[in-house]
Amino acid sequence: MVREYLEQNVYEALMDRFKLLFEEFDNIYVSFSGGKDSGLLLNLVLDYRNKYYPEKSIGVFHQDFEPQYTVTTEYIERTFEKIKDQVEPYWVCLPMATRTAMSSYEMFWYPWDDKKQELWVREMPKHEYVINLENNPIRTYRYKMHQEDLAKQFGRWYRVAHGTKKTVCLLGMRADESLQRYSGFLNTKYNYKDECWISKQFKDVWCASPFYDWSTNDI
Repeated sequence: MVREYLEQNVYEALMDRFKLLFEEFDNIYVSFSGGKDSGLLLNLVLDYRNKYYPEKSIGVFHQDFEPQYTVTTEYIERTFEKIKDQVEPYWVCLPMATRTAMSSYEMFWYPWDDKKQELWVREMPKHEYVINLENNPIRTYRYKMHQEDLAKQFGRWYRVAHGTKKTVCLLGMRADESLQRYSGFLNTKYNYKDECWISKQFKDVWCASPFYDWSTNDI
């Protein structure tokens, strides 16, 4: 990919991308990890929605990996409580296979493993928008599925749950984070209307990274 510098800055380019997303897609949700990139993306998306498309519903998906930094969990909780009446919140605490580098005997560990609750690092969050095995509405979920598959299958379920209309998941992913992510934007096979930052997941389900050309300083 050859870098092409435009007259507009990355924020102005982001506003153009938001306009495209809100005009092209019926359903929009943000994947919110609690990191700096997804946190900023969530806030900017809601600001844009409130200003230009106040009637538009926005979903927020958080995939909880159980053992994570306490301050990260506190930030996620503050954010959900602040915006829960402005969005459709989904805080997902389901058992999922997550690769581990801490064992020579097991390839995966399983956050929120219902068979080993005594080993949980922290208690299950107790909010009405928390999804666990007892109240799980995500029909595309399979017990202890891989974490990447869970994230993708949530998009399939979200589309069906919202009228089987064209759906996009917004990611706070940037090309300069790694060569792997950079190379991902070079793949033009499944792009949406020649936009390298939008890629197809399933029928009428897409992922978009409107921050793809931002740097850490931009964030």
